[in-house]
Amino acid sequence: MNEETFKMHGASNRFLLHFGDGNPETLLHEIGDLDGLLIVQESKKANARMRVFNADGKEAEQCGNGLRCVALHLVRSRYVESAQLTIETRAGLNQCVVHESRNEVSVTMQKPKVQSLHIEGLPACTYVNLGNPNIVVWSEADPLVQRDQFGKEYASHPYFKYGVNVHFAREEGKETATCASWERGVGATHASGTGGASVFASFKGKTSLFVLSVGGTLSYQYDSSGAIVMSGPASYL
Repeated sequence: MNEETFKMHGASNRFLLHFGDGNPETLLHEIGDLDGLLIVQESKKANARMRVFNADGKEAEQCGNGLRCVALHLVRSRYVESAQLTIETRAGLNQCVVHESRNEVSVTMQKPKVQSLHIEGLPACTYVNLGNPNIVVWSEADPLVQRDQFGKEYASHPYFKYGVNVHFAREEGKETATCASWERGVGATHASGTGGASVFASFKGKTSLFVLSVGGTLSYQYDSSGAIVMSGPASYL
């Protein structure tokens, strides 16, 4: 795997990607106003290993939009000869299918662990573990307004020892929801791949869902095992 550093985005979730063994502390000085750093290395379990660092320098377990970016580059650069590949993260192994002709990637994420929460200082919300911690707040209010008013406060609530990603969602139709996300260690983002998956997992009775955000639209469905399959775009900056 060649040593290289460049920028990509998935639904306007923007990353600095480094292929190789670069020092995270050094590379984090280069991300500027991007959302995070993705370091891609060799893996004994998969085609590649992806490490995720939020803008604040802390390492995260998972990044849905980042997985699509890494998968697309691995196939486009012919590090992987097949359109199907596996990427290892701290959350586990993720199966990816790259649709190179249209710059789209489908990613099989973890099976979600879902729990309703009633915590002092927070509205009623749904906790979704996808290898990383997420809460979803459903409301009829504008998700962007809710995020800007409450995102930082909820993400740093003392109940969550290591912080939490907060997603404000509103149902727009039978198969559509709007989402605005405040991600720990980053802040407001244009989109969140695991955020959309969390919205889907918390929307009971749905077998598929389109999740709209400022950065674009991602689609979600369950596979036969109950894991979530996310599909959406990836591109270079």
